Amino acid sequence: MRRLTAIVALFILASATGCFGGLESGHSQAERGHPVLQLAGNKIEVDHGRPSLRGRKPETMIQPGQVWRMGADDPTTLSTKASLKFGEKVVPAGTYVLQAKLVEPEKWVLLIQSEAGSGSPVAEVPFSLQKLEKSVELLTIALEKKDSGGRLVLQWGTLALAAEFQPA
Repeated sequence: MRRLTAIVALFILASATGCFGGLESGHSQAERGHPVLQLAGNKIEVDHGRPSLRGRKPETMIQPGQVWRMGADDPTTLSTKASLKFGEKVVPAGTYVLQAKLVEPEKWVLLIQSEAGSGSPVAEVPFSLQKLEKSVELLTIALEKKDSGGRLVLQWGTLALAAEFQPA
């Protein structure tokens, strides 16, 4: 009986170490956001890290000309089962890496790149910019229906960026 109790105790200890083992290192991955939108029979998904502001201001962290990964840890991705049209640019079905570029103060573009992330973007889409009255602590990306299409909305701090799309 003692041997069985010792084996059970060892198993519980090993399980607890597996569950909590990464905490003492001080590094924790940001939680992930995963908005989904059904649009004209197409499933559209975004996967992104949700870093916390911790007193920072996104507007001062990114300089004109810089590309921003729009999240934390793993790249932010867009997956679509059917082609989407951003402005005049058609983005075929597939999975893409999303980034934002601050072109000049108050002017942003959404960069849609192949999943490998190399080469020129598949599409560069102007973001519309708004300033929020209330600060958003965790970076949030939402997919919303808009008219016959949709829009991707990013909010962090008082920054709000939106890009519209349609079924292609």
